[in-house]
Amino acid sequence: MRLTDRLLFTLRNILARDMFAVMRRYVQGHVLDVGGWDFFLYARAKQVNFDRWTTLEYDRTRGIGITDPKFELVHGDGCHMEFPDSSFDTVLNIQVLEHVFEPIKMVEEISRVLKKGGYAIFLVPQTANLHMAPNHFYNFTRYWLSQVCHRSGLEVVELKAQGGAWTTIASRLFYFFLQAARAEGRTPKEYRRNFFFYLLYPLMALTALIGLPWCLFLALGDLKEEATNHLVVARKPEVGTE
Repeated sequence: MRLTDRLLFTLRNILARDMFAVMRRYVQGHVLDVGGWDFFLYARAKQVNFDRWTTLEYDRTRGIGITDPKFELVHGDGCHMEFPDSSFDTVLNIQVLEHVFEPIKMVEEISRVLKKGGYAIFLVPQTANLHMAPNHFYNFTRYWLSQVCHRSGLEVVELKAQGGAWTTIASRLFYFFLQAARAEGRTPKEYRRNFFFYLLYPLMALTALIGLPWCLFLALGDLKEEATNHLVVARKPEVGTE
C-alpha cells in the first residue's frame, strides 16, 4: 500500500469513532473483512468482540504478517468468493466498494456468505477525492446503498452520514496539496499543469491553508446532503433469504 494511503487510512481509523462504536454493537462470531488488509489490528485495539477473523485480499503478492491465532488471511476475489453460503456471522466492507468495478456483485456476494441474522457493515464514500488511481471507479449516494442492500436481500438497520458539505470542502482543500504535488494514486499521469497553475499556485495554496480550518469549524453544523462517507449496517433476515 502506498505510504500516503497508509497514513490517511490510519488517520481515518483514529477519527472514526462512529464506525468503531457501530462495530462494537454489531460485530460478533466469525468475521469476514473484505479487502481490509490489516484493519484487524485496529478492530482488536478498539476492543471489538469476535471469535475469529478472516481477511480476504485480492492481491496474492501481499502479505500482512499478523500472527494472532484468531486471524486468517485468504486471497481471493470479493466479487466471486469461494466461501460456502452462510459462512460468516459478520461481514465488513470498509471503503472498498469504490475500488471495485462491479460493486453490486460484491454486495450480493457479501449477502450470500453472511449467515441469516448476521450483520454486514459498510463504509462507503459519497464525495471522495480521486485516490488509489487507477483503481477508483465510483462514489455512492445513500439511495444507491439502500437499493443495493434491498436487492441483495439485506435489511438496512442503520444508515449514517459521516461528515457533510463543509467537511467535503475541507477534504478538497487538504487533498489539493497532494494532487498538486502529484502524490502517487492521486492524479492521472497524463494530466499536465498549464502556465496559470504555476502562476497562481501560491494564491491557491494560501487559499487552501486559510480555508481549511474555517471549513472544519463550519463542519460543526454540517449539511449531511453532501456526506463524506456513509456508514451502513445491514442485516440478513432470518427467513426469506436463500
